[in-house]
Amino acid sequence: MNTRAKHISLVILTQTGCLAAGLWMHHRFAVSAIVRGAEYQAWADLVEGAPDFSELDRALRHRERLSDAIGALSTFSNRFEPQLGAVTVVDEQWRPVATTWDGLDGRSPGTSASTALTWTSVDDRFTSSDGFQGGRIRMADGEHLAVVRALPASRGFVLVHEPARIVEERAAALVASQPTIGLLTFVWTLAMLIVAVYLILSRLHDQIDDQRSQRTAGALRQAQTLVQTRDAVIFGLAKLAESRDPETGDHLERISVYATTLANAVRLHPKFRDRVPSTFVRLIGISSALHDIGKVGVADEILRKPGQLTDSERAAMRVHTTIGGRCLRGIERRLGGSNFLQMAREIAFAHHEHWDGMGYPKGLSGEDIPLSARIVAIADVYDALSSRRVYKEAIPHEECVQMIRRMAGTNFDPDLVQIWLTIESKFRTIGGQFERRTDPVIDRKGKRVEDVREAVETEELLPV
Repeated sequence: MNTRAKHISLVILTQTGCLAAGLWMHHRFAVSAIVRGAEYQAWADLVEGAPDFSELDRALRHRERLSDAIGALSTFSNRFEPQLGAVTVVDEQWRPVATTWDGLDGRSPGTSASTALTWTSVDDRFTSSDGFQGGRIRMADGEHLAVVRALPASRGFVLVHEPARIVEERAAALVASQPTIGLLTFVWTLAMLIVAVYLILSRLHDQIDDQRSQRTAGALRQAQTLVQTRDAVIFGLAKLAESRDPETGDHLERISVYATTLANAVRLHPKFRDRVPSTFVRLIGISSALHDIGKVGVADEILRKPGQLTDSERAAMRVHTTIGGRCLRGIERRLGGSNFLQMAREIAFAHHEHWDGMGYPKGLSGEDIPLSARIVAIADVYDALSSRRVYKEAIPHEECVQMIRRMAGTNFDPDLVQIWLTIESKFRTIGGQFERRTDPVIDRKGKRVEDVREAVETEELLPV
């Protein structure tokens, strides 16, 4: 699940929980309101259905005892029947005196006339204009909802009441529909909420993605500009060093393409597949351009000499690997480490090391020689053989192939040579693309350098 889906799901789940909690609280309040409303309606109905107690009031004013007054009213029992509920008369101690439930014998079902009833007021939440106050009364058969009215001369109270279970049944009938209504409300509201959340968050994520894409594109453009600037500066420095030996032509450009082409073929070989990622192939193209940067420290009379070098001159020429490697190491330390500088340093130091250990400057052999330097060594020698130089004519491609083949296991890594032999035709194509028409190369005495091939076979004219 992607980030957008996780974010939307989390918000929807949170909103669903909040909605469910809100509807549950609404249900509780609704049920409470329905029950309370049913009670108020029951009190109002009891007041409305109460009989006329005026005759009872008059009788109480002329008799001392409440029971005498009740007896005097027995002939008016039909007037004592309420339109709703039941009527009970209690004395000032809340003991039943008469009730319509069972005639006027002073008893209610299961209620002793000597047993005081328990009255619970509702804190004047219901008080009618007729003087009735709502509340609850505990009868023998359970709790009743009742309205009470005081009798004259503090003779007692008259209550109009009905069982609380009747009111509860009415409220339950109204409450029964609430879960269904709540569920429908929940489903409908949740559906609308999900649609709204999805649309809003999708739009927000789209805007964020657009902004991120713009920032990423800007960062990529900036990075590409920096890389292009870096490459231009590197090639500029390398060309500046190469300018002291102008007869090499497009040597740096050719070396870069040769090294990249061979590295890409090496990357596909099973032996090197895990050791040569795509970044290696990209880096070797720019890093290889710095392989001879150390030649800035070699004297012009040695660097531009058209003929063969003496032993002392050859020794001085070989110092360029150390000069270049140390220079790049210093830059690398100042920059705090860099992949392409590390590779460039390895190439500058070791591109003249031989597989059999007879190279320089350290006499490394085999796998101790960095892979990047082993690749550039083949590219460098091929370019030196196939190009015109101040001291030699160009050697045909086929002969270059034979020479490099014979150097496998001595100068070069034999596995890399075998890989190179599978793509050697690409090197000829690349060389042709850079070929320049120039006058025949002559030495300082105006003569062609003779026996070029023989000199190469003895490594006297190989790059140093």
